[in-house]
Amino acid sequence: MSRFNPSNQDLSENPPSAENLLRGFHGRKVNGRRKSLLPIDLQDLSRAECLGRSNTIYYVSDKRDPKDPKGEGAQGHMKRFYHDQRPESYFYVITCEAFPTSMDSFLQMLVEQAEFEGVTAKARKKKLVPKGPLPDKLVDLGDLEKVMLSIEDSEYEVSFVGYKLYVWNDMKTLMGLPIDSDGGVVEDANVYLWASKHTKVNWRGIID
Repeated sequence: MSRFNPSNQDLSENPPSAENLLRGFHGRKVNGRRKSLLPIDLQDLSRAECLGRSNTIYYVSDKRDPKDPKGEGAQGHMKRFYHDQRPESYFYVITCEAFPTSMDSFLQMLVEQAEFEGVTAKARKKKLVPKGPLPDKLVDLGDLEKVMLSIEDSEYEVSFVGYKLYVWNDMKTLMGLPIDSDGGVVEDANVYLWASKHTKVNWRGIID
């Protein structure tokens, strides 16, 4: 594997482009994904339903571990990472209109509970909801494993199989997309989004 030679922009706290972010985060070439391939459009963001407050994101990635960049921590080795979201962040699901049954009973319970407990209204009042514009490019952060949620005093775990964790090219908006074995976006499955005023991504990882 060739040596990683980051530029100052790759290692910026606020990378100027998706390409710089990907180089800094992973240490490899850019493979952008255009917004035309997203299984949602701008109007779909208004259909996003709140699942609760996002507390911790778990994902698996071969990114460099800034705290241990050598050996198993080097780029190219799969590692499990987690990110605690201490400032408020809310987790949303967008179901495919053509397949409304993609919302299973567990997710439906979370939507109803978040509404009943006032979590959804709180997020809307604080304008912590998904909003556009949609990205021109996405940066692949790794394989989304699970999200730990809370609705008032109750805690829940939402697990994922076949989902990738991305960040939009605003370097802030996180998205979970279903990806098939050939690397294509699954258009008849749920899409997940986070809404936060603090989250950003740079070479160090997901930070608040």
